[in-house]
Amino acid sequence: VKLESLSLQESELSGQIPPELGNLSNLTEMMLWDNQLSGEIPPELGNLKSLETLVLMDNQLSGIIPPELGRPPSLSIVWLNGNQFAGCIPKGLADNESTGALYNLEMPFCFR
Repeated sequence: VKLESLSLQESELSGQIPPELGNLSNLTEMMLWDNQLSGEIPPELGNLKSLETLVLMDNQLSGIIPPELGRPPSLSIVWLNGNQFAGCIPKGLADNESTGALYNLEMPFCFR
């Protein structure tokens, strides 16, 4: 699949984010903000090596932020605020200087 951009913000989507989205190898941006998505972020999204922008803010996501999200080397914009995450911000994401929106999560950073 050659899909490069998935922009479904403000679309009244509900349910969980399908882990199969991690198979969209050409995806550079995923914008699913301001929906009613719930559950955890699938760790499979860490397989998106071309991903540059990930915007999941203002949903009802919960659980931990998977450490796999720190894998995509090109990921430079990450907005996850407005959800109910637990735990800490994974080191791989915290080390990325371009992810300033992580500071709005009011969560500690993981040290490992």
